[in-house]
Amino acid sequence: MVLAEVISDMNSNYENRKHGGNSMVFSIQEKMFSAFPEVGVENVFVSENYLPIGQRFEPGTLEALKEAVNEFEMQNVLERSGKSKN
Repeated sequence: MVLAEVISDMNSNYENRKHGGNSMVFSIQEKMFSAFPEVGVENVFVSENYLPIGQRFEPGTLEALKEAVNEFEMQNVLERSGKSKN
């Protein structure tokens, strides 16, 4: 994936949303994260709280992004510090 593909995906997503279609923003984020892991997991939003109001999302894209982030964290985080979510 190169920057031109990212821009093309974003433009396609915009046009799709403009005409009432579902947003593929989480799919775009997953592609970016996979292609450019150096961007950092802290810049990838996988929370249900990060949902722009009024947007419809392609089914399964948030779940796929969460899975990619979890896999990345399992491979790259040696020790987790901080409070547990439980």
